[in-house]
Amino acid sequence: MARRESPLTKLRRAAGYTQESFADKLHVDRRTVGRWEGGKAAPSPTMHPTLALALDISPKELIVVLDQTAASAARSHALGAADTEVTSSRRLPTGSVDHVDELVAHLREQWHVLVRADNLLGPRRALAGVLEQLGVIEELLPVTKGVERGELVKLAAAYAESAAWLYEDSDQMGKSVWWIDRAMAWSHEADDRNIVAWSLFRRSQHASAGRDAQGTLGLAAAAGRETVETATPMCAAILQEQAHGHALAGDENLMNRMLDTAQRFAASETSGDARQGHGSFCTPPYLELKRAQYFVVLRKPARAVDLFESVLPALPPVYRRDRGVAYSRLAQAHVAMNHPDQAAAFGRKALEIARSVGSIRTEQEVSRLGGQLKRHKRIPDVQALFDDLGVSA
Repeated sequence: MARRESPLTKLRRAAGYTQESFADKLHVDRRTVGRWEGGKAAPSPTMHPTLALALDISPKELIVVLDQTAASAARSHALGAADTEVTSSRRLPTGSVDHVDELVAHLREQWHVLVRADNLLGPRRALAGVLEQLGVIEELLPVTKGVERGELVKLAAAYAESAAWLYEDSDQMGKSVWWIDRAMAWSHEADDRNIVAWSLFRRSQHASAGRDAQGTLGLAAAAGRETVETATPMCAAILQEQAHGHALAGDENLMNRMLDTAQRFAASETSGDARQGHGSFCTPPYLELKRAQYFVVLRKPARAVDLFESVLPALPPVYRRDRGVAYSRLAQAHVAMNHPDQAAAFGRKALEIARSVGSIRTEQEVSRLGGQLKRHKRIPDVQALFDDLGVSA
């Protein structure tokens, strides 16, 4: 069966390019173009204007095409798994279903290990492990039934939600949305309302990333209605996301009220492996860093800077990626206060962490920061940031 062309491939062909000529046009390797078209990698934000110009579309249209390409690749990966691993030697032995309870226990423990790996090392290291374990689960599901299948489906939903988050942090939103849908379907099958709630929480994060205040608030409220247990770190995370929605809507009082309530349910763990369940990252320092971030949204950068600088030392070391995000948001606050040297210095710290863990989302934030600092290009710290970004001022 012929392989379907991705949306990006179709657009490239329509523009009259072969992969080789397109690569020459963009000054990249042909294999890079192949990875883009196969959804295995995404062009960096700095490439978007050149890429859009070559394809004769707008940058906004390009983002839609890249998301469609990522989603198409995710579907092909899931639906074509049986075609790419057809030999019986690659399948789990049928006898493994006799001890599926032990496999479930192992996979559950591995989930905690991978959550910790994500916090320490980011999606670059954790995503491959999550997808591998999902492959094992998908092989077991057709030959498992009864109570054991129910437990396996719950685990599948948890892993699918993790995949969604890791793809989001890798800036592959099409794949993130696809895996959230899988998580939602599995959580409904397992009648696991907590995973349903957590999937809605992730959807609310997608809305807040798009600065959709009412969408954020509506989806976070829906997540809150689905939760089975109260006074848990999951509740703290959902309240934190409601606070984000109120900040986007310009309501500082409700933002603070939500975060104050969330602090009552904050997680106490510092291991970073989600032993307290979904939302375990919502420690007291994390919630205060979110408050600082929302002060930036509310255009109160001085309050944000003070809070960032007082709370950052208290963030547990395991949450390395979160530290990188906080540095990026602190840099934004300094931009708003017209402190270009400090903005660049914190931007460089954020960029170093983002690249080491593979957080494309944070790297893009720093790239946008560079654009805001162009008029300060003669300041040494700003020039150093441009050098790190690999762009000319």
